[in-house]
Amino acid sequence: MGPRGMPQRSAEDTGRAERVHGGAYVIDAACPLVNPKDIDQQLPELRRGGVTCAVGTVASIEGSRETLHAIAAWFPTLRERCGDLCLATTAADIEAAKRAGKVAVVLQFQGGTPLDYNANLVEAFYRLGVRVIQLTYNERNPLGDGCTERTDAGLSDLGVRVIAEMNRLGVAVDLSHVGYRTSMEAIEASAAPVIFSHSNARAVCDSARNLTDDQMRAAAARGGVIGVNAFPAFVARHQAPTVEHLLDHIEYMVRVVGDDHVGLGFDFSRETEEDYKYFKYKEDVYPKPPWVYPAGIDGFAKIPNVTRGLVARGYSDDAIRKILGGNFLRIFRQVWGG
Repeated sequence: MGPRGMPQRSAEDTGRAERVHGGAYVIDAACPLVNPKDIDQQLPELRRGGVTCAVGTVASIEGSRETLHAIAAWFPTLRERCGDLCLATTAADIEAAKRAGKVAVVLQFQGGTPLDYNANLVEAFYRLGVRVIQLTYNERNPLGDGCTERTDAGLSDLGVRVIAEMNRLGVAVDLSHVGYRTSMEAIEASAAPVIFSHSNARAVCDSARNLTDDQMRAAAARGGVIGVNAFPAFVARHQAPTVEHLLDHIEYMVRVVGDDHVGLGFDFSRETEEDYKYFKYKEDVYPKPPWVYPAGIDGFAKIPNVTRGLVARGYSDDAIRKILGGNFLRIFRQVWGG
């Protein structure tokens, strides 16, 4: 690997970074800002960042009725913006979007609450296009304990049934925001590889939302992928974070699990004090907003800086392409098909 800091870029490195980024599948596996209300504002940023696929959050702690309305709002948006956007339910859809110059949108839950204690709803939401379901959102829900819950009780019986349904149908099991024991039991229960869509390394930044080495190794041993997260408090806790700190997480993860198991899940968000109360964030894990994202990676348009940084740190073109999106594309193909 190259040195920790980003050296002065040569014209050759700059050209190489542009070439690699332009040809890569760039997949952001956690995009709360990609929703029907904000898409007109975010689409130019996604294009500037070269994003091929945005995994858009449609629900987290909402019930099934609210979630159904959130999904339904996507359909007219996708019709009206069909020249720019497409719904991706297979890996082939993401590849087709790249060829057509569109942004593929994947529908994701950041929590299992929309399932309303009913594992049969996994298939109902699958048929509506949902392809990624995160089991919990910080606190306990019917599927298991979250990562900020005071207990660590693990996966529930319902959680085991839900994972079996997700495996049967082809829905990716997402373990970001999930408690330690729940995550380890879910990895064991799942017949398919799992993802941590947006989680960093706890050894680099000590946060309950970040992952221990054994969580990362357990996921990688089953073929899973971990998406590095740009949320400032998960990048660096005691200083203003920069893209260099984010690259430190990537570098650490690659050392622990290899470059076949690292991706991107930036989790760019704009939340108000009202949102903060709604999601019941714990202040020792989530500082109160406004949230200032790391310098150099504070929005979709800055994603090419990650590629530039990986070039500067000595990563090969193949490794960079895998981290930018190739690894998530591989696991989506394996889980979803196509």
